[in-house]
Amino acid sequence: MHHVIRFRRKALTGALALALFLPLGALAQDAASTAPAPADSGKAQKKPVTLQKVVVTGSLIPRVEVEGPAPVVTITGEQLKREGFTTVYEVMNSITQTGVAQTPPSWGSSSVNARQLNLRNLGSGRSLLLIDGHRVSDYPQSSGASTNFQNYNNIPTGMIDHIEILATGASSLYGSDAVAGVVNIILKKHYEGDDVQFSLGGATHGGREYGDLNLVGGRSGDRWHVVYNLEKSHRDALWGRDRPYTDSEADAGYGAYDYNARLFGWNTYPGLALTNADGNYIAPPANSCGQFGNNFALRHSQTVSTTGHTVNTNDVTDHGYYCTQPDLFANWVLTPGSDNTDAYVAGDYDLGGGLQLYGSAGLWKTVGTSNTELPFLYPMGGLPNGFYDRTSGQVISNYFRQLTPQELGSYGNTHDREQNWDLRAGLRGSFMDDRFNWDFMLGQNKYIVHEYYAGLNEQGMFDFFFGPQQGTTTVNGETLPVYALNSQRFWNPITPAQYQSFGVSGENTAVSELDQATLNVNTDELFNLWAGPVGFGAVLEAVHQSFQLSPDPRGNDTHFGDPFQDYITGGGTRNRISLGSELRMPLTSQVTWTMSGRLDKYRDASAADVARTWGSSLEWRPYEGLLLRGGYGTNFHAPDMQYIYKNPSVSQVGIYSDYYQCIQAGDRTCNATQHSTYFQSYLAGGPTLNNETGHSWTYGFVWQIPGVQGLSVSADYWHIGIDNGIVNISQDDVLKDEAGCRTGLNVDGSPYIAHAQGSSYCRSVIANVKRDANGNITAVYSGPINESQLYVSGIDASLVYTKPTEHWGNFSLSIDYTDNLSYKERRLQSDPLENTRYDRVASRVRGTASWQGDRWSVTVYGERAGSIRANNFNGCEVLDNGIKPDLGDPDCVVYKGRIKPWIVWSGSVGYRFSDKANLRFGVTNIFDNKGEIPYYAGGFEFIPTLQGANYNGREVLATINYKLD
Repeated sequence: MHHVIRFRRKALTGALALALFLPLGALAQDAASTAPAPADSGKAQKKPVTLQKVVVTGSLIPRVEVEGPAPVVTITGEQLKREGFTTVYEVMNSITQTGVAQTPPSWGSSSVNARQLNLRNLGSGRSLLLIDGHRVSDYPQSSGASTNFQNYNNIPTGMIDHIEILATGASSLYGSDAVAGVVNIILKKHYEGDDVQFSLGGATHGGREYGDLNLVGGRSGDRWHVVYNLEKSHRDALWGRDRPYTDSEADAGYGAYDYNARLFGWNTYPGLALTNADGNYIAPPANSCGQFGNNFALRHSQTVSTTGHTVNTNDVTDHGYYCTQPDLFANWVLTPGSDNTDAYVAGDYDLGGGLQLYGSAGLWKTVGTSNTELPFLYPMGGLPNGFYDRTSGQVISNYFRQLTPQELGSYGNTHDREQNWDLRAGLRGSFMDDRFNWDFMLGQNKYIVHEYYAGLNEQGMFDFFFGPQQGTTTVNGETLPVYALNSQRFWNPITPAQYQSFGVSGENTAVSELDQATLNVNTDELFNLWAGPVGFGAVLEAVHQSFQLSPDPRGNDTHFGDPFQDYITGGGTRNRISLGSELRMPLTSQVTWTMSGRLDKYRDASAADVARTWGSSLEWRPYEGLLLRGGYGTNFHAPDMQYIYKNPSVSQVGIYSDYYQCIQAGDRTCNATQHSTYFQSYLAGGPTLNNETGHSWTYGFVWQIPGVQGLSVSADYWHIGIDNGIVNISQDDVLKDEAGCRTGLNVDGSPYIAHAQGSSYCRSVIANVKRDANGNITAVYSGPINESQLYVSGIDASLVYTKPTEHWGNFSLSIDYTDNLSYKERRLQSDPLENTRYDRVASRVRGTASWQGDRWSVTVYGERAGSIRANNFNGCEVLDNGIKPDLGDPDCVVYKGRIKPWIVWSGSVGYRFSDKANLRFGVTNIFDNKGEIPYYAGGFEFIPTLQGANYNGREVLATINYKLD
């Protein structure tokens, strides 16, 4: 007996050492990844029948229990369809654990065709996407021109078996990126016959027409199986012109109207404009604006003076007339369009002797359509500005000439043509009398983006409208260049042929690639302890990553530029070797302890070298139906390759918000405007960046309610922390913080509390904005830093109830709820740790009720995103005359408005004609809820997108399925 105890102690000690000092990890596998049955079927039949053990995301070790030490949300492919979703991004954005990522229509978005996941509001780069348990390559273009992420928009829904979401840190199993959690998309592995599905639908208010043709099929023999998928889908873009209530700057909330706008109307953006030496507009010739149809309208620019809180309506300054763009956003995209062509095939072959060969190949092609700016002429750096015009006989201090779709001969849309392929081959089997399963896989994933767009040839446009320089002249003692405006061209529509004389088009290319080799080993019986067998899982990974950004080689100058006038280049490689392990040990018949550890070794141009992470969790099942669970782990996120290898870039900026000057002038809106001076914006990567480090823990329960069959509830507290975080200080952030650090105020007059005045951050940000003696900006430096901290916590809860009946069909109900309790962050150690939870949605709920009868089926789905603070919250309310007092002013009434919760109800009804054919009709957003423009909202995208609100409105979708023999 003593020998047995001594052996068990040695075994336990050795197991702990294996988990902690030989850090291995686990890649999630799908249920089909367990070892194949032995070739001798007769021997297999002699074994006792047991429940199948499967691997669930969050562990490598097979288990019988569905619920484990960390909460995992599962969404089936059938559920995705019943709830009315057409893409993986849509369903992932509906789960309660997500926040809002960069939205595609955002002006300047560098990834308009991709969709990101913002799990736990930690950013799209801090969660990991797996397909069948394996990593995929990053989207080649970056988010916000800085960070890497994976694209959720190009995954074919027809092949999805189910999706598993682990919404907590798991770096000790998966390595980098698994800070906020892991999403594992499990594709179908076995299918017999062929199934054809056709879907057709769109938005009832117009736009977003949708069509999808999908074929899923499979064949099998005695020793082989193959499954395949072909899918073709199309989604029309939604344009500003499709939603007229938000296609103009003047559609802003009335609270954003200042005293000038309330008297004279919103000062909408120019389309045709010349200003003289005094900065006033030179009146266009009669009927000039009307020749451009609805694109332009005559606008009288006037301003009024104020005295204190009084508007002097008798003291009006006339700034002249110009042609404005009354519907500036009409041709801007609200949701991009897409054409998708997808093909996938996977199969396996039983070699005998317990060996199985498997492989898969997928090709996904997408063409995305978007637009947020047509070509225009303005005095960008390097072009003449401040010259004498011989035609008008005046000095021209500024000019603007917007080109229209009729002049281009098209809408000048941007088209992203993408190809993504994934190739995998592997061999798996077992050893030691089938006690151990092993799986060796080789894979390559490559993503290519070709972006085609209407470019900017500012010099060519200037030459076309103003001609060559005609010497110099002296005006008021100043020597100025002389040009001669071609009034016929400038004030009248030009032809597409004339546009072609100076118009340019460009192509940006971006490529990312991931090559990997993975060896997994697992067993549910490494050895036996006093309470039962010890489970073990291990992984060895070797990964090579690369990316290359290749914008149009003509660069970014006055002769050529892309629509956003940026020029981001860079590229590099990263190699990684990872080693890890996981042990699951029963301490008693009711308590199980799991330990995991991992080591990741990097070779790239950053300061990151080795990352060591570990995790530990406990499961206690005091009686059948109740699980108490908890876990703790350390996490890390390697610096994004876009951060590391981005080449230093410089761009000329003329349209911007100078928040420091706005605060000095009392401009409380500080919209981005065309300035008469330009500055150089410098943006570089960070080769000195190191790993982000952090931790996470969860604890909670799962309870199958006694006496109510089919009813279970769960609740888990979660906490995720990030130290040494990487944050990209954008140009606009630098200017906002510079103004706050200099003045102690925000642009709305409220106190600036983001960073302490005089702190190291404030000293740094002030030094990164260069100004001349007149206070004009001459240069702005921005880039990533490695010193932020972020801590988030909350509660997840769920309820599931299923009720099968003998004569009335099967009923089911599921409700998921998340309460984000805190969101604490700071940029630098010298800054205060601020809880900014109020800047985000605090709570989210999603629920589904379904009934399945013999032929009919009904599903009702709803989601709710909680209320958020409205624009201008804690600022002073605008007085009736449009003047906004400062905080502390006796006339200041502090605004406490909130945006009401965003609630969407959807549903579907299905009918089964036979075992082969069925029809489903669905309505998304039954009550036609659309994002409303808040009272104090102004600028593009007026609606509060933080809640997930959109412009789509009600959408309908009809789907017919037919199964072929």
